[in-house]
Amino acid sequence: MTASKLLVVIGITGNQGSSVASAFLKLPDWRIRGISRDISSAAAQQWISKGVELVKADLDDIDSLESAFRGASAIFAVTDFYSLMLDPANYAAAQQAAVTPNEYACNLETKRGMKIATAANSPAVSATLTHFVFSSLSDTKHWSHGKYTWNYHFDGKAAVVKRIKKELPGLAEKLSIIQVGMYASNWKGGMGRPQKQKDRAFVVQIPDIGEVQLPWIYVDRDVGIFVEALLATSPGKQILGVSQMASWREFWTLWAETRGVRLEIQVVSVEEFFQSLPEVLRREFQESLRYIVEFGYTGGDPDVCCNLQDILPGAKTATLKEYVESEDWSILD
Repeated sequence: MTASKLLVVIGITGNQGSSVASAFLKLPDWRIRGISRDISSAAAQQWISKGVELVKADLDDIDSLESAFRGASAIFAVTDFYSLMLDPANYAAAQQAAVTPNEYACNLETKRGMKIATAANSPAVSATLTHFVFSSLSDTKHWSHGKYTWNYHFDGKAAVVKRIKKELPGLAEKLSIIQVGMYASNWKGGMGRPQKQKDRAFVVQIPDIGEVQLPWIYVDRDVGIFVEALLATSPGKQILGVSQMASWREFWTLWAETRGVRLEIQVVSVEEFFQSLPEVLRREFQESLRYIVEFGYTGGDPDVCCNLQDILPGAKTATLKEYVESEDWSILD
């Protein structure tokens, strides 16, 4: 039987997009079209070998996006702040514009998000589109009442949501939002990575934020489950994408118990925890963490559903133990 619905996935070769594609490959009534700037890449070809249609499109080119979206029943859209901020060309452009790389990348991310939204709102795409799922984060400046202003990787995405609701009312009626939690794999970036000692025990640093419960997500596996839930119901929903809530201490204690290793946990200040990062990232991450601790990951937004079961009864996410058991930890040895 031919699948009756088409899901277009932006970022199919990335963490979130690949999770969505993997989840929907298992659903017989959906077919998948992925978007890539380079459909000849190894990652793109891997999806083609699985039966996914790959089309070439540029997130800065509305016409190419509109062409890629034609015939879609649903679109999953994600933008990437860090690839924009760490692009040397954008760093130089930020200096020339006399703004921080963070602010420059935030503005670019919002513009890119709006180009995606504009293409999705075009008459040719709107004719078949029922759901537009956008991967966003909470509006830091709004929910902190202006206290935190340097959480740009949250606020650029939140700005897209606000503009869609204000400028594109037709698309706003089809909008659903996933706020993806903290990647359980963030340790790979170096922050708080366990360090092996001569006696084969490990030492790991965690920030001094008490036992605050944080929304960890096994991103490669679970984002698709949340998108499936959003597409199984009417538009207009917001959901927090979380595999399991846990404090930083609980996360690494579980890691040590699961792997059967000895671990010493060192509690350091938030400033020290991020000290090894470049200054622009240091302040970004410090403010982000302080915002999460004080106001919550979603900022306390009452419209965000924090229980997957409320939207898709019977759906099951991974546990952190399952994440630890499936991850490749050889880099630490």
